[in-house]
Amino acid sequence: MGYNRAASLMERMENEGIVGPANHAGKREILLSHLDMDD
Repeated sequence: MGYNRAASLMERMENEGIVGPANHAGKREILLSHLDMDD
C-alpha cells in the first residue's frame, strides 16, 4: 500500500471516530476497539 492510500485510510478512520488526530510525534490514539464494533 502506498503512502497516499494509507493517509487516506487514516483520515477516514479519524473522521469516523476510530482513531484520534495525530499528535506532535505523528502518533494517534485508538478511540474504538474491535470489541466496540458490530460484526
